[in-house]
Amino acid sequence: MQTADIIMLCAGTSSRMGKTNKMLLPFKGLTLASYSCMEALKYLSSLEDGGHLIVVTGYRHRELLSSLKPCRSFIEKTDKKVSMTIVRNENYRAGQFSSTKKGAMELRDGVSFFISLADMPFVKEENYSLLGELPPSCMAIRPFFENTPGHPVLHAPLFKEKILTSSDNLSIRELLKTETVYEKHFTDRSWVVDLDTEEDLRLSQIL
Repeated sequence: MQTADIIMLCAGTSSRMGKTNKMLLPFKGLTLASYSCMEALKYLSSLEDGGHLIVVTGYRHRELLSSLKPCRSFIEKTDKKVSMTIVRNENYRAGQFSSTKKGAMELRDGVSFFISLADMPFVKEENYSLLGELPPSCMAIRPFFENTPGHPVLHAPLFKEKILTSSDNLSIRELLKTETVYEKHFTDRSWVVDLDTEEDLRLSQIL
């Protein structure tokens, strides 16, 4: 792949984490949001023509902006064509698809793109690479672990328009059911592990 865009979703309220916004919690020297974004940027910097990271925030937007400073420093130091846009979804309480649509507005035309979740820090630079290239007849490549669908998902450029023109009460999973999707199966759990509770986070630090 020569270039790609990545939508990184980190707009939610982390309701299962209590009063804490999990995106701001420490994870291996960074915040959880910054760590996931950094792995995405590392992948984009490995591409021949670089790529664009679109970070969608919502809840506690200002603090998230501050936490992403290491990502900006990474971009400044790389000689690749890597960029990052941070957009705030004012309507983040409407659900994840509203944030996805907000991010899709920033996608470049004609470029394949990933949708990734910032609360999945075991998705590393290599996970993006392992999804490979989109088959000509497919609208997306989705990773699976033991028949469980995971993230990130790689989408064809044409899928951007489908996201932007779909009703707000839908989801990416529902949209993909109407398309040809290549299911790529893996033997490690990194594709399906998200951190929703304080116990999830505690255990993840020792893995």
